[in-house]
Amino acid sequence: MFQSVISAFSGFPPELAVFLVAMTPVLEQRVALPMAIIAFNMPVWEALLITLAGNLLPITALLYFADNFHEWVNKNSGTFFGKSWLKSLHHAQQKFARYEKYGLLGLALFIALPIPGSGIFTGTMIAFLMGVPFKHSLPYIWAAVIGSSFVTMFISIGIDKVF
Repeated sequence: MFQSVISAFSGFPPELAVFLVAMTPVLEQRVALPMAIIAFNMPVWEALLITLAGNLLPITALLYFADNFHEWVNKNSGTFFGKSWLKSLHHAQQKFARYEKYGLLGLALFIALPIPGSGIFTGTMIAFLMGVPFKHSLPYIWAAVIGSSFVTMFISIGIDKVF
């Protein structure tokens, strides 16, 4: 999978490729950061900053406009997109059920853990479903992604090479 992602973005400048991969649901920073460090030989801190920007910018906008977007989808829920969106929300809610008792800390843990189906996009949908206001959920989501990025970075290069 790693090689196919690199091949798909080989026509882009490395910085843009890393930014775009970080923006992609499922791949996110868990693929973008190792790709930047290992495949493109980027300096670690540059790779980290580009990856975080690509991962955090779209999610911040998505979370900010989630209420308006959800209203629009509800009005158009007869469409394929509307049905898919509602199904995705329901699936995210089911995956998060065991973490819900922990509130925002559970949300941050869910986002940070490298388990299938977790990550910033699913976590953002869950924050919306929990009814957590933008200004309360955003710091937890950002902290989880930053923490997870450092873990990914340490695994990618080895902790001894960071310091």
